Amino acid sequence: MNTSLCKFKIHENEAAEIYHPGDIAGFRFEEEGKFYVTRTIEIDSLKKTVFLEFLLQGMLNLYYYPEGAGYYFFENSDGTMISITKKEDMTTEEHKVYADVRYKGVLRYVFKDDLPLAAKAKRAEFDHRSMIEFTKEYHDEMCTSADRCIIFENDYKKEFTKYDFTAYTGVELNRLKLNYMNPNVNTYFFSDMYSVSPVIGIEMDISSPQLLKSLSLTFNACGSKIAGGTDYSTTTDTYYQYEFNGTKSEVGIGLKYTYDKGRFRPTLEFGATDCNYFSLKSTYQKTSMDNNQVVETTLLNENTILPRNNSSGYMAGVGIDYQIKNDHFIVVRLIYARQSSDSDNSTTYQLKLGYRF
Repeated sequence: MNTSLCKFKIHENEAAEIYHPGDIAGFRFEEEGKFYVTRTIEIDSLKKTVFLEFLLQGMLNLYYYPEGAGYYFFENSDGTMISITKKEDMTTEEHKVYADVRYKGVLRYVFKDDLPLAAKAKRAEFDHRSMIEFTKEYHDEMCTSADRCIIFENDYKKEFTKYDFTAYTGVELNRLKLNYMNPNVNTYFFSDMYSVSPVIGIEMDISSPQLLKSLSLTFNACGSKIAGGTDYSTTTDTYYQYEFNGTKSEVGIGLKYTYDKGRFRPTLEFGATDCNYFSLKSTYQKTSMDNNQVVETTLLNENTILPRNNSSGYMAGVGIDYQIKNDHFIVVRLIYARQSSDSDNSTTYQLKLGYRF
């Protein structure tokens, strides 16, 4: 669409004005660097006025027009335009591939004033990178002044995919339900166990500003400590105690929506998580009492009753990003995550404060 019209707003809330080739000399995207100018071209003996993408300005100006397989136009100092294009490769019934390389012969003519470069034209690929490199080399060889050529083509692949990183710290509340069955009485005894610990992590968001600026694919990794304990009684003079501790890591993937206007930008996210426990230790002991006095404490087992090392689940979160400068934000997040397995299930609440860059 950029070759046929330009939509422009002076103010964001106004209706867009539409300009066609010839109405204006050209237009440019400030952040992406892409530059379009009005030119009259001829394709298949048909002349038309279009917006050409301006790739390079120098001893030869280089333009691109995306019709068919694409056209590259070379403009010399008197305004004469020479175009090259390439037909699709042909495959015969014998599975032989014939590539259209006639454009290389035209390139040798375009660079005829620089014989070494004209000879190298046979190695030119039909793409932006190759055309820019050859035209730039021609400028460097032929320009007698100190003027440098200007390359307008941006790294469009980088712009098409945007990466944001967030480093954060905070606090989390863990609730663990251990589905341990006492083999002696065939009932569950362990109640919910709670623990609070600091958390530290990093997040990466991948988005495509040119397609869906507000939606991103998010990856998260964090680490924390986890611990818990519970006790229960079977008789008035006997009770059992269970305690455990370890290190917890959690990774997740999900989708995040961020309102993309203003300094304060609300966010919503949802995804899947995978939780792993390391260096787990536990004790399970029995205490006998007599007249409220401890008679005996017996260690029933050690490091045997433990949460499962790995479990998967889901997460959801809300937050707000505060913009401090372009693409730099202070972020606040409240996250709810839940994992479950046959032997246990856990719920985590995280309050995170971070910096996105």
